[in-house]
Order: sequence, then structure tokens, then C-alpha cells
Amino acid sequence: MKRTIRALLLSLALCAGLTACGRTAEETPAPGVSSEALAQAVLASQADGGELTPLTGEALTDHLTAFCGLETWEEAAVYLGSGMDAREVTVVLLSDEDAAAQAAETLEDYRVDRQGDFFGYAPEEADRLERAAVLHSGRYAALLSCDDPEAAEAAFAACLAGEALPTPEVPVETVEPSPVLPESPPALEETEPPEETAALAETQVPVTEAPVPSETPPPPVSPEPVREIVNPGLDTSGFTPFDPPNEANMEIYDTSAIRAAWETGDESGLSEKDAEILARCREVLEEIVTEDMTDFEKELAVHDWIVRNGSYDQTVYSNSAHSGRTGYRDPYGILVGGYGNCLGYSSTFQLLMDLCGVECVTVVGAAYGSREDHAWNMVR
Repeated sequence: MKRTIRALLLSLALCAGLTACGRTAEETPAPGVSSEALAQAVLASQADGGELTPLTGEALTDHLTAFCGLETWEEAAVYLGSGMDAREVTVVLLSDEDAAAQAAETLEDYRVDRQGDFFGYAPEEADRLERAAVLHSGRYAALLSCDDPEAAEAAFAACLAGEALPTPEVPVETVEPSPVLPESPPALEETEPPEETAALAETQVPVTEAPVPSETPPPPVSPEPVREIVNPGLDTSGFTPFDPPNEANMEIYDTSAIRAAWETGDESGLSEKDAEILARCREVLEEIVTEDMTDFEKELAVHDWIVRNGSYDQTVYSNSAHSGRTGYRDPYGILVGGYGNCLGYSSTFQLLMDLCGVECVTVVGAAYGSREDHAWNMVR
């Protein structure tokens, strides 16, 4: 009897153990508010929240993976400013709180990197990112880069807590009543057509439509060319393949005449534009560079001067041709006008380094996940 009871107890214990081994951990219950609702609450707290553009589909996925560095999420809402605008509202729902905490760290790294991108071009946007809030609450992680980050944080917390948010007042338009039109005259009674007309209509031969020719089949689509793999053994996991968009004119401005005039002192062969560029180069270098400086000190002095005196030419984003002001792609824009795009910045730095005798090259490639043409410098 004791053996029977002992066997029964062992069987029950074994069943309980098997049941415990097969049990899955309970998932954190989903929050009662969506990522989109949280993002909308943040946007509503900002005076200019309606100016940001929502990302959807592939654009949203590309932004979260290629830019922010996130790998997985359950749902997300992303709103961005256009051009050189660092405003951004990104809210991501993760599988659990640990994943959300990790996502917040990833978003913080993205914030710091993006701040560095804006530092040389648009210091005011870099300052906006300095004040941006990276939040982690429950299963949510968020980046709020707004004009009023405190209001954005408060709106995020209130929406997450289920509190009612104040709705902005919408002006009510007064609609003037439509003018009263005179009544239409009574319709004339239809009369039977004469017998001759009816007989003629019956004898008319019906018109048959001509057959529609079949559409010409579209020409076959030629397959995309196979890219040559330069280094097949290279581990490319985590990297974005380099694929220049070639949408912008990235031809580097020829400064050979300016450099020759600097060396010889003969400016007679310079164009009016190049003469202005050289004159500004002389003024700038006399102001910031001394003979006892090392190459690194010269590089830093030129870099800092460009950052202080140049700003990104926002007019590039205000027209369909993406063209800026005069000389925005070459040293004229930064040195004379105080504006330029990436090629204008890099060509200005290149020219000043050449005149200082410091080895430097300008690199033309792509940025933002190989979706935008870009240029930068490499200096020894």
C-alpha cells in the first residue's frame, strides 16, 4: 500500500514538473494607448506640431533601422521636420520593459550622433537636440526633439496615464446663407412626336462600335545590373551598402586658378568670382592663422571659423530643383555670403587647407543610408 501511495505521489510530482517546464512566461500586457496617440499628444502640445511630416511604410522602417538603429518593435509613430530641421517625434512600442529600456539607450545614441551632424551646419538645430528628451516608460521608448521639450514630456506622460488632453480651439467659420433664387418656370409637358418622326426613328439602322484594338504589351523590364563584389569575404552585417543617389550636382569647384594666384601673387587671370574668393581667403587666414601654429591648430581654427560664420543654405529645400543661392556649392557661398550646402562647406575647408599647406582631400559620396548625396573632408 505504501509503495502504491509513493508511486502515485511520484507520478503527480512528475506531471507537475512537466507542466511547469512547458509553461511560457506571461507577457507584459499591452498598454491602453497607441504609439500614434502618444505622438499626436506630443504634437498637440507644440505650437508648430502640425508642420512635421509623418513617416509610414518603408520610410518609417528605414528611419527606425538605418537611422535610429532599432531592430525590432511592435508599433511605432515617427514625425520629422524637413530639410535641416532637427524636430522629431518618435514613439516606439516594444515587446517588454527591458526591450523598451534598451531602445531608449539606442535612441539616446541616435540623438547624440544626430546632434553632431547638425553641429557644423546648423548650431541652433544642434541645440534643439541637446534639449531633446529621450523617454522610457513601461514598454514605450520615445525621442522628443521639440521647441518645448518640457511640454512634450508632460503631454506624453498625461496621455500615457489616460488623462484628457486639452483640445485646441478651432475657429468657427460663419457661413452666409445662400441667396434665394427665383422659382424655376414649370416644365413643359412632353408631347407625342408626329407619326412621321416616330416612323423615321424606327427605321434607323443601329450603329455598331468599332472593335478596340488590343493594347500593345509593355516592353520587357531589363534586370538590374549585378554589382561587382569587391571584397566577398567582408562581413557587411550592420552596414548600409554604398549606393550614391547621384541626384545632385556634386562636381567639386576648380580652385586651381585661386591657388596659383595665392602662390604667385598674380591675380590678373582670375575671374571676378575667384578674385572675391581669394580676397576673403586672405582676410580669413590673416585673422585666424599664425605662423607658429601646428597643422592641427590651423585645421581647428579654420573649422571653427566656418562653423561660426557659415550656415546651411535652407533654400536648397524650398524648390523642386534643390538649388540654392549663388555659390552655395563652392567656397564663394561660405566665404562671401555665409551660406552653403555640404559641398560648399567641404570645398571651403579644402581651399583654406590648401592655402595653409595642410594635406586635405574632399570626399564625395552619400549619407543617410545612401539616400542623399553628401561631401566631407579628410585631413591629415
